[in-house]
Amino acid sequence: MLNPKAERVDYGWELRPPEGYELDSAIAATYTLELDALLSVPVALCFHDTLEGEIQGERLALLEAVGQLNGRLKVFYQAGKIKLPGSYNRLFALLEPWLQPVMPGNVAYSSFHPKFWLLRYTAPKRPVRYRLIVLSRNLTFDRSWDLALSMDGEVSRESLYSTHQGWDDLVRGLLLLDPSFEPGKVIRKELNRIKWRPPDNFRDPRILAGGPGYGQPLDILNPNDSILVVSPFLKDSVGGVGALDELAQRAPEGNRWLLSRGEELDEIGPEKLVEWSCFSINSDVVDGEERLEMGIAKQNLHGKLIVVERGKRRQTCHWHLGSANATAAALGHAGTDPRNTELMVRLTGQSALMGPAALLEQWIDKHNPGNGLFVEHQFDERQESEGESDRDLFRVLSFGLIKADWILTAREAESDSTLFELELSIDEMPSLQAGLSVEVGLLPVRESYRPLDDHISWNNLNINQLSAFLAVRITSHASSETEHLVIQTDLNLPTGTDRERRIIEQLVDTEDKFLNYIRLLLQRHPDKNEWFGFDGSGGQTGTLGTLFGDSPVFEQLMFAAARDTEILERIQKMIDRLKGTSVPIPERFEQLWRHFVPKKR
Repeated sequence: MLNPKAERVDYGWELRPPEGYELDSAIAATYTLELDALLSVPVALCFHDTLEGEIQGERLALLEAVGQLNGRLKVFYQAGKIKLPGSYNRLFALLEPWLQPVMPGNVAYSSFHPKFWLLRYTAPKRPVRYRLIVLSRNLTFDRSWDLALSMDGEVSRESLYSTHQGWDDLVRGLLLLDPSFEPGKVIRKELNRIKWRPPDNFRDPRILAGGPGYGQPLDILNPNDSILVVSPFLKDSVGGVGALDELAQRAPEGNRWLLSRGEELDEIGPEKLVEWSCFSINSDVVDGEERLEMGIAKQNLHGKLIVVERGKRRQTCHWHLGSANATAAALGHAGTDPRNTELMVRLTGQSALMGPAALLEQWIDKHNPGNGLFVEHQFDERQESEGESDRDLFRVLSFGLIKADWILTAREAESDSTLFELELSIDEMPSLQAGLSVEVGLLPVRESYRPLDDHISWNNLNINQLSAFLAVRITSHASSETEHLVIQTDLNLPTGTDRERRIIEQLVDTEDKFLNYIRLLLQRHPDKNEWFGFDGSGGQTGTLGTLFGDSPVFEQLMFAAARDTEILERIQKMIDRLKGTSVPIPERFEQLWRHFVPKKR
């Protein structure tokens, strides 16, 4: 269990529907996100494929997949915590309706920190199924070592007795942030009727929300014979380890193992960790791949896990896996609720298979100590790095910025109706501390930064440069350190301004590209590599009769009409989306399609 060489999980694979089922709807929660990473999600949800390989860019297949998910996916994230992308993709505009920013509470040092997917699947004449994926990673391309749990459940006819803590309230509260998300109404009704099936060798799954009003996201009895804690971050805002000290008291006379990042342990120092046997993630894991290819980001520890062992002969162990670090912000301290909103899952199993000793045996190489995933930590003195003193100032100011109301209003330019003017108004704008400056820019337009003001305007913008996302840059004059936020605003567009239509017109602007689109949709078992081969930028050209190689379009349509009418429905939906656009539809195709138009259900 959790063998880093054998027990690896493909993120995209876990998002794929069960055999015979199709995705109905999904919600996700994350602390931070990358827009490119979110754009890759339809590969799994719509193509039933993994997320390996190059899947970024302005691709025809991604355009189609995003269209298929419209109105069926909602992603909740901490306001302001979108990572600044290296380059802008026109398809980012289509992601805006999927995203719902969440305020992290009433204080700057709180976070909206749960990381999960809740997916609803349906199939004809079969029970509705759900899948819950609980992670310790965000919706990013971060390559750090992570832990994830995936479990399926079926919807029963009656409400079930719940041993969960705050799970229903957390999900329902998130869904109420956007009442226009129609699938949320069904999810709210079914939530307390899902019977979850735990992973193999575990029993009694309990989903535990944590935070203000929820309490601690742990369900641990006392005393325990031993405890193992995996957490990349341990310190509170003043450098203390109060939450970790309280965890140590969960096993007052037993073994206590702590596995973390080396730099985190060094910052705390051995004096505060005398109650723990300390291990750090192997530096070869952190730096090894970077030595081979400097362009690859470092791998570090991001997984969070707490395992306690108790009972006669230590027969039973309890896991807590999810988003919470072993910090006061995540777990609370001295009887106070945590500041962060978190989500953990408690699982029960046999210690011989799942206990601390079994995990350490897989992670630590006793015969070659330097070769394990974790190694016994050797403490070094660590000096405060340049810029660390700015973190508190940045955090307080960032909180004030995301609390403000950001409203973007677009108007057609008087001089040219194809161009636009954008005006930003900010209500309750925070005051700037001395020594800090803030600039605001348009995400699609490089070097469009303006000094922060309660009213800012940009002129001569084309339709592709209209975005709800604003780039915000905070700079410390003393250290020249910067922090970037991406804030999702309320964007008001002129009546009749259709960005999706314009993107479609730009990506499907020739008859050959239209036919590539049809060819893409005629794939019975979509494969991402094959779909991406139909990129609208070229390469797949030819006449209507020869475009499909050895299989003429007529034969493929006949096959779909006989055995897979969903393909015809998919093509019709695409054609409906293209109505009223300038996309050139070949006359010969229109004549042929009249014979295959699916009946309305």
